[in-house]
Amino acid sequence: MATLYQFPYRTVAEVSLSSLIKNLVTLRTLSKKEIIPIVKADAYGHGMVPVSKALVSRGSCHTLAVATLEEAIELRKKIPYAISIIVLSGYWPHQAEAFVKYRLIPVIHSLNHLKSLQLRKTLPDIHLKVDTGMHRLGILPNELPEAIQLLTRMNIKLSGLATHFAESDKSTSSFTDEQLKLFEAIYRELQDRKLLHTDAKIHLANSSAILRSKLGPSLSVRPGLSLYGVSPNPNLKGSELLTPILTWKARVITSKSIRRGETVGYGRTYTAKKNEKISLVSIGYADGYERSLSNKGYVILGGKKVAVRGRVSMDLIAVDSTGLEVRDGSSVVLIGSDRRQEITANELAGWAGTIPYEILCGISSRVPRVYLD
Repeated sequence: MATLYQFPYRTVAEVSLSSLIKNLVTLRTLSKKEIIPIVKADAYGHGMVPVSKALVSRGSCHTLAVATLEEAIELRKKIPYAISIIVLSGYWPHQAEAFVKYRLIPVIHSLNHLKSLQLRKTLPDIHLKVDTGMHRLGILPNELPEAIQLLTRMNIKLSGLATHFAESDKSTSSFTDEQLKLFEAIYRELQDRKLLHTDAKIHLANSSAILRSKLGPSLSVRPGLSLYGVSPNPNLKGSELLTPILTWKARVITSKSIRRGETVGYGRTYTAKKNEKISLVSIGYADGYERSLSNKGYVILGGKKVAVRGRVSMDLIAVDSTGLEVRDGSSVVLIGSDRRQEITANELAGWAGTIPYEILCGISSRVPRVYLD
């Protein structure tokens, strides 16, 4: 069992870069398409810059995608200009100079933003996003004629065309098929009008769509969660091929015995039904361990899965360590495996009543990331 002296961090997220590249190769094999890794939100909590560097240098990726201009600038300062960076949330007109300076590619998703290009014709590359039914960002089908007029008038050829699926994580979805059909019609329309570059990136498939082979006319695919070894729906075929790249650990600070009838933590929400031993663990909601895991979550301690007792505090949790030989500094696994036990991000999300995306993105900056292999 790892002890305090072998485990210098209060809590740590270990990220396996070799497993990242393994997942990349798996997704390439499944899709047979160019991969555009989604590294927004600090690479879903895994660390945007180290992950991106590995994807470029070891994974031969030529395009990366983020959500915001701020993320893109941070990434551009660390990544060669030969690598394309797509900004999925588009741009505001006053940001045009920054897009040019850092050679960034905006995804235009509204007529207003498309019209603003008439005033600032400085953006060399743009992608257009169409709304095929999710009703989030994107040009609506009934707005397409006006968008075509604007593109034709400005003599703009698109470097990319995209949409986003609303429920591709379902094992079967007729709505995804409807979105695909609509996107294919829009793609053909723009192609017939010669508004797409010959090497335009056509991208619509996210992680679930890749696993379900719902690729449509995609020339590129946009994996996010699956790249990090987590499936949006573990029941989808191919999910078993993914390897989680993150292990989240904390450690035991101290242990104590409590008697039957005594309570644990704020609000006294847990009452011991028998004499127990509890161990206090160096993790809390300030680190991203969700408060909703109070009296619901489990951790791995000494190779056994043990329950969280009482409320999750800002910096601490208590767990049931009855019958275990535990020393101060002993390693506690929050996500990952120890001996024959495993806790996945999906499992932790289920206990918390949320999704694995939120669990991973929620691991706070207070938790150091350590990169392996």
